[in-house]
Amino acid sequence: MRLRAYRFCVAFAIAALVFPFSLELLAARTIPPLFVLAPGGNSIKPVDSGWREVSDWLVGRKYAVLTFDDGPYGHGVDEHIIGILRKHHAHAVFFLVCSHITDSTEPVLDELKENGDLIGNHSFDHLKLTYLQEADLQHEIDGCSQLLAKLSGRRPYYFRPPFGMTSPLVTQSVHAAGMKQMLWNANSEDSWMTKPEQILYWSLEETDNHSILLLHDKPATAAVLDQVLTQLEQRGFQFVLPDHPPFK
Repeated sequence: MRLRAYRFCVAFAIAALVFPFSLELLAARTIPPLFVLAPGGNSIKPVDSGWREVSDWLVGRKYAVLTFDDGPYGHGVDEHIIGILRKHHAHAVFFLVCSHITDSTEPVLDELKENGDLIGNHSFDHLKLTYLQEADLQHEIDGCSQLLAKLSGRRPYYFRPPFGMTSPLVTQSVHAAGMKQMLWNANSEDSWMTKPEQILYWSLEETDNHSILLLHDKPATAAVLDQVLTQLEQRGFQFVLPDHPPFK
Protein backbone atom coordinates (compact mmCIF):
# COMPACT_ATOMS: atom_id res chain seq x y z
CA MET A 1 0.00 0.00 0.00
CA ARG A 2 2.84 2.34 0.92
CA LEU A 3 4.63 1.44 -2.32
CA ARG A 4 1.56 2.37 -4.38
CA ALA A 5 1.22 5.66 -2.56
CA TYR A 6 4.92 6.37 -3.14
CA ARG A 7 4.60 5.63 -6.85
CA PHE A 8 1.54 7.87 -7.09
CA CYS A 9 3.38 10.74 -5.42
CA VAL A 10 6.37 10.34 -7.72
CA ALA A 11 4.14 10.21 -10.81
CA PHE A 12 2.24 13.29 -9.66
CA ALA A 13 5.47 15.20 -9.03
CA ILE A 14 6.81 14.32 -12.48
CA ALA A 15 3.54 15.34 -14.13
CA ALA A 16 3.59 18.66 -12.28
CA LEU A 17 7.06 19.33 -13.65
CA VAL A 18 6.46 18.11 -17.19
CA PHE A 19 2.98 19.51 -17.87
CA PRO A 20 3.94 23.22 -17.85
CA PHE A 21 6.94 22.42 -20.04
CA SER A 22 4.70 20.51 -22.45
CA LEU A 23 2.36 23.50 -22.66
CA GLU A 24 5.31 25.73 -23.48
CA LEU A 25 6.26 23.38 -26.31
CA LEU A 26 2.70 23.41 -27.61
CA ALA A 27 2.55 27.18 -27.42
CA ALA A 28 5.85 27.47 -29.26
CA ARG A 29 4.46 25.76 -32.37
CA THR A 30 4.08 28.49 -34.96
CA ILE A 31 3.05 26.60 -38.08
CA PRO A 32 -0.76 26.88 -38.25
CA PRO A 33 -2.96 24.12 -39.62
CA LEU A 34 -4.48 24.28 -43.09
CA PHE A 35 -7.85 26.02 -43.27
CA VAL A 36 -10.62 26.08 -45.85
CA LEU A 37 -13.83 28.08 -46.07
CA ALA A 38 -16.63 26.69 -43.94
CA PRO A 39 -20.04 26.12 -45.57
CA GLY A 40 -21.59 29.51 -46.23
CA GLY A 41 -18.20 31.10 -46.84
CA ASN A 42 -18.27 33.40 -43.80
CA SER A 43 -15.76 31.56 -41.58
CA ILE A 44 -12.95 29.03 -41.80
CA LYS A 45 -12.52 25.49 -40.58
CA PRO A 46 -9.37 23.35 -40.19
CA VAL A 47 -8.82 20.56 -42.68
CA ASP A 48 -7.57 18.27 -39.89
CA SER A 49 -8.65 18.53 -36.28
CA GLY A 50 -7.92 15.93 -33.61
CA TRP A 51 -4.83 16.47 -31.47
CA ARG A 52 -4.10 19.92 -32.92
CA GLU A 53 -7.50 21.19 -31.85
CA VAL A 54 -6.84 19.90 -28.33
CA SER A 55 -3.37 21.47 -28.16
CA ASP A 56 -4.71 24.82 -29.42
CA TRP A 57 -7.39 24.73 -26.75
CA LEU A 58 -4.86 23.94 -24.02
CA VAL A 59 -2.69 26.96 -24.84
CA GLY A 60 -5.55 29.28 -25.85
CA ARG A 61 -4.48 29.58 -29.46
CA LYS A 62 -7.05 30.88 -31.97
CA TYR A 63 -7.07 31.64 -35.69
CA ALA A 64 -8.62 34.37 -37.82
CA VAL A 65 -8.46 35.61 -41.41
CA LEU A 66 -7.84 39.32 -41.99
CA THR A 67 -9.53 40.78 -45.07
CA PHE A 68 -9.36 44.30 -46.49
CA ASP A 69 -11.99 45.57 -48.94
CA ASP A 70 -12.16 48.39 -51.49
CA GLY A 71 -8.47 48.86 -52.25
CA PRO A 72 -6.20 49.97 -53.57
CA TYR A 73 -6.65 53.28 -51.77
CA GLY A 74 -3.44 55.08 -52.71
CA HIS A 75 -1.72 57.95 -50.91
CA GLY A 76 0.48 55.52 -48.97
CA VAL A 77 -2.42 53.90 -47.10
CA ASP A 78 -1.99 50.49 -48.74
CA GLU A 79 1.74 50.50 -48.06
CA HIS A 80 1.12 51.44 -44.42
CA ILE A 81 -1.26 48.50 -43.95
CA ILE A 82 1.20 46.11 -45.62
CA GLY A 83 3.95 47.40 -43.32
CA ILE A 84 1.85 46.73 -40.21
CA LEU A 85 1.07 43.22 -41.44
CA ARG A 86 4.77 42.61 -42.05
CA LYS A 87 5.58 43.83 -38.52
CA HIS A 88 3.21 41.21 -37.11
CA HIS A 89 4.33 38.46 -39.52
CA ALA A 90 0.72 38.39 -40.70
CA HIS A 91 -0.90 37.96 -44.09
CA ALA A 92 -4.30 39.03 -45.34
CA VAL A 93 -6.71 38.83 -48.26
CA PHE A 94 -7.06 42.15 -50.10
CA PHE A 95 -10.28 42.35 -52.09
CA LEU A 96 -9.51 44.91 -54.78
CA VAL A 97 -11.95 46.94 -56.86
CA CYS A 98 -10.59 46.97 -60.40
CA SER A 99 -11.76 50.50 -61.16
CA HIS A 100 -9.61 51.69 -58.23
CA ILE A 101 -6.45 50.48 -59.95
CA THR A 102 -4.66 53.39 -61.60
CA ASP A 103 -1.12 54.09 -62.69
CA SER A 104 -0.35 55.35 -59.18
CA THR A 105 -1.94 52.43 -57.30
CA GLU A 106 -0.95 49.56 -59.60
CA PRO A 107 2.43 49.04 -57.80
CA VAL A 108 0.44 48.02 -54.70
CA LEU A 109 -0.30 44.68 -56.38
CA ASP A 110 3.39 43.85 -56.53
CA GLU A 111 3.81 44.80 -52.87
CA LEU A 112 0.95 42.51 -51.88
CA LYS A 113 2.54 39.64 -53.78
CA GLU A 114 5.94 40.34 -52.21
CA ASN A 115 4.42 40.28 -48.73
CA GLY A 116 2.68 36.95 -49.38
CA ASP A 117 -0.84 38.38 -49.25
CA LEU A 118 -3.73 37.17 -51.38
CA ILE A 119 -5.30 39.42 -54.00
CA GLY A 120 -9.05 38.87 -54.14
CA ASN A 121 -11.69 40.11 -56.55
CA HIS A 122 -14.17 42.71 -55.21
CA SER A 123 -15.78 43.39 -58.63
CA PHE A 124 -14.91 45.92 -61.29
CA ASP A 125 -17.03 48.89 -60.19
CA HIS A 126 -18.31 48.01 -56.69
CA LEU A 127 -21.97 47.81 -57.75
CA LYS A 128 -24.87 45.99 -56.13
CA LEU A 129 -24.51 42.80 -58.14
CA THR A 130 -27.92 41.39 -57.25
CA TYR A 131 -29.50 44.06 -59.49
CA LEU A 132 -27.43 43.21 -62.57
CA GLN A 133 -28.14 41.01 -65.55
CA GLU A 134 -25.91 38.07 -66.42
CA ALA A 135 -23.88 39.93 -69.06
CA ASP A 136 -23.13 42.79 -66.69
CA LEU A 137 -22.26 40.32 -63.95
CA GLN A 138 -19.69 38.72 -66.21
CA HIS A 139 -17.95 42.07 -66.67
CA GLU A 140 -18.04 42.88 -62.96
CA ILE A 141 -16.77 39.46 -61.87
CA ASP A 142 -14.78 37.77 -64.62
CA GLY A 143 -13.72 41.06 -66.20
CA CYS A 144 -12.07 42.09 -62.95
CA SER A 145 -10.41 38.68 -62.60
CA GLN A 146 -8.94 39.01 -66.06
CA LEU A 147 -7.49 42.43 -65.27
CA LEU A 148 -6.05 41.29 -61.95
CA ALA A 149 -4.47 38.27 -63.64
CA LYS A 150 -2.96 40.51 -66.31
CA LEU A 151 -1.48 42.94 -63.78
CA SER A 152 -0.39 40.51 -61.07
CA GLY A 153 0.20 37.27 -62.96
CA ARG A 154 -2.26 35.49 -60.66
CA ARG A 155 -5.93 34.88 -61.24
CA PRO A 156 -7.92 35.55 -58.04
CA TYR A 157 -9.13 32.51 -56.15
CA TYR A 158 -11.55 34.35 -53.84
CA PHE A 159 -14.36 36.78 -54.59
CA ARG A 160 -16.26 39.04 -52.25
CA PRO A 161 -19.48 40.68 -53.50
CA PRO A 162 -19.76 44.41 -52.71
CA PHE A 163 -21.86 45.07 -49.60
CA GLY A 164 -21.98 41.29 -49.09
CA MET A 165 -24.96 41.21 -51.46
CA THR A 166 -25.11 37.88 -53.25
CA SER A 167 -27.65 35.63 -54.94
CA PRO A 168 -27.75 32.25 -56.69
CA LEU A 169 -26.93 33.99 -60.00
CA VAL A 170 -24.01 35.89 -58.45
CA THR A 171 -22.70 32.70 -56.86
CA GLN A 172 -23.03 30.86 -60.17
CA SER A 173 -21.08 33.59 -61.95
CA VAL A 174 -18.37 33.49 -59.27
CA HIS A 175 -17.97 29.73 -59.66
CA ALA A 176 -17.98 30.03 -63.45
CA ALA A 177 -15.05 32.44 -63.12
CA GLY A 178 -13.15 29.83 -61.12
CA MET A 179 -13.48 31.46 -57.71
CA LYS A 180 -14.93 30.82 -54.28
CA GLN A 181 -17.11 33.38 -52.56
CA MET A 182 -15.78 34.65 -49.23
CA LEU A 183 -18.04 36.59 -46.90
CA TRP A 184 -17.35 37.37 -43.19
CA ASN A 185 -18.68 36.81 -39.69
CA ALA A 186 -16.73 39.54 -37.86
CA ASN A 187 -17.13 43.21 -38.76
CA SER A 188 -14.82 46.03 -37.67
CA GLU A 189 -17.60 48.46 -38.66
CA ASP A 190 -14.94 50.62 -40.33
CA SER A 191 -17.08 51.07 -43.44
CA TRP A 192 -18.98 53.81 -41.61
CA MET A 193 -17.15 54.44 -38.34
CA THR A 194 -14.28 56.91 -38.56
CA LYS A 195 -12.82 56.96 -35.05
CA PRO A 196 -9.92 54.52 -34.56
CA GLU A 197 -11.09 53.59 -31.06
CA GLN A 198 -14.47 52.49 -32.48
CA ILE A 199 -12.79 50.32 -35.11
CA LEU A 200 -10.58 48.81 -32.43
CA TYR A 201 -13.54 48.05 -30.16
CA TRP A 202 -15.61 46.28 -32.82
CA SER A 203 -12.65 44.37 -34.22
CA LEU A 204 -11.95 42.91 -30.78
CA GLU A 205 -15.62 42.43 -29.93
CA GLU A 206 -16.51 40.59 -33.12
CA THR A 207 -13.48 38.39 -33.76
CA ASP A 208 -13.73 34.83 -32.50
CA ASN A 209 -11.87 31.62 -33.25
CA HIS A 210 -12.05 30.79 -37.00
CA SER A 211 -13.50 34.22 -37.83
CA ILE A 212 -13.11 36.12 -41.07
CA LEU A 213 -12.69 39.76 -40.06
CA LEU A 214 -13.95 42.47 -42.40
CA LEU A 215 -11.73 45.54 -42.59
CA HIS A 216 -11.35 48.24 -45.22
CA ASP A 217 -8.37 49.70 -47.00
CA LYS A 218 -8.73 53.25 -45.63
CA PRO A 219 -6.80 55.73 -43.46
CA ALA A 220 -8.78 55.27 -40.22
CA THR A 221 -8.26 51.51 -40.33
CA ALA A 222 -4.58 51.88 -41.16
CA ALA A 223 -4.16 54.19 -38.17
CA VAL A 224 -5.48 51.64 -35.66
CA LEU A 225 -4.43 48.36 -37.31
CA ASP A 226 -1.29 47.91 -35.21
CA GLN A 227 -3.39 48.09 -32.02
CA VAL A 228 -5.98 45.70 -33.45
CA LEU A 229 -3.40 43.05 -34.31
CA THR A 230 -1.46 43.52 -31.08
CA GLN A 231 -4.52 43.07 -28.88
CA LEU A 232 -5.83 40.12 -30.90
CA GLU A 233 -2.41 38.47 -30.57
CA GLN A 234 -2.57 39.05 -26.82
CA ARG A 235 -5.83 37.10 -26.89
CA GLY A 236 -4.08 34.16 -28.57
CA PHE A 237 -4.86 34.84 -32.22
CA GLN A 238 -2.72 33.88 -35.18
CA PHE A 239 -3.62 35.29 -38.59
CA VAL A 240 -3.91 32.75 -41.38
CA LEU A 241 -4.87 32.49 -45.02
CA PRO A 242 -7.43 29.96 -46.24
CA ASP A 243 -6.47 27.32 -48.77
CA HIS A 244 -5.39 28.75 -52.12
CA PRO A 245 -3.39 27.73 -55.20
CA PRO A 246 0.38 27.83 -54.59
CA PHE A 247 2.18 31.09 -55.31
CA LYS A 248 4.34 31.10 -58.42
